[in-house]
Amino acid sequence: MLKHVLTKRFQGVQLRSGYFYRFKYHPWHHDPKPVIIFMSWIAGTHESSGREWRFFQAINFTYIPRAMRKRFLNDWMKELDRGGKKKFVWRKIVAKYPYLKPAIRRYFYSPSYYIKNLQTIPLDEVEKVVVSTMAKDFSKKIKTGLMSKFRKAKEALFNRKKKKKKKRK
Repeated sequence: MLKHVLTKRFQGVQLRSGYFYRFKYHPWHHDPKPVIIFMSWIAGTHESSGREWRFFQAINFTYIPRAMRKRFLNDWMKELDRGGKKKFVWRKIVAKYPYLKPAIRRYFYSPSYYIKNLQTIPLDEVEKVVVSTMAKDFSKKIKTGLMSKFRKAKEALFNRKKKKKKKRK
């Protein structure tokens, strides 16, 4: 049975949903040092597949354009300043900020050497770290990937219509 946990102690750091962290990630594809907002810790065996799951979900800010990062951060920091009692609920967040959806990532925490130097980003440093000091911005990669998917879908639709016209003749 899978467990979704919103707070978890890992490598001496208390991970809390809706808070900011950075670390070095060993099996990286594009971003070896992600800066994230933690969502949930998922562990256990999947009921239908029997597969063991050991990862946490987070939003990686390097996949979001800087202007959108700043807009989201301003809103979210106001929410945290109001008391921090509000949960970081994915459905509510993605409804209000749909551009965050392509930035969700899963990070495997097992084996233990996958994640190194896990650090909490203090709330007073969050904007500086998340918005301004990123050396790499992968948001363009997300945009081009989405445009490619739209283009392929449009071409497939065009080809289907073309085949239907040929059948009618």
